[in-house]
Amino acid sequence: LRELQKKHVCIKEVRGLGLMLGVDIGQSGGPVVAAARDQGLLILTAGETVLRLLPPLTINIEEADLAITILDRALNVIANHE
Repeated sequence: LRELQKKHVCIKEVRGLGLMLGVDIGQSGGPVVAAARDQGLLILTAGETVLRLLPPLTINIEEADLAITILDRALNVIANHE
């Protein structure tokens, strides 16, 4: 997620503890949630601007990499609409 923060200027902060993660994108998270869902990744918002990621404890590295790839594409969707 920190690598995505370097790539996407909309990411204001990445925070969390263990696998409970929040990504503050500084704008409504709804479009990102929808774009991620359309690609098979379920994420939620925590407040208006924070994306909440809470993967299962059984996640493996390939699944985590896929989730980051999908989140990257979802963030590109909103970047292209700015």
